[in-house]
Amino acid sequence: MEKKWRRFNGDQIKLPIIDAVEQALEREQALGNRLKVCIGTDSQVRGKTCEFATVIVFVREHRGGFMFIHNES
Repeated sequence: MEKKWRRFNGDQIKLPIIDAVEQALEREQALGNRLKVCIGTDSQVRGKTCEFATVIVFVREHRGGFMFIHNES
């Protein structure tokens, strides 16, 4: 079962992920924030199903951060 990209609070990201990332980078730069972007993935086997999770984490220097999350089986 495939799920769409979403924010940490559960809000669905309706744009293609490349566009959402580009908009996030442009917005944060316009606000004067310095960012580190980290991308990670993990998997877990449950019975006959393998579940994958991928995250794109945006860490603002001294100002917290936010992430985009994608799960699929």
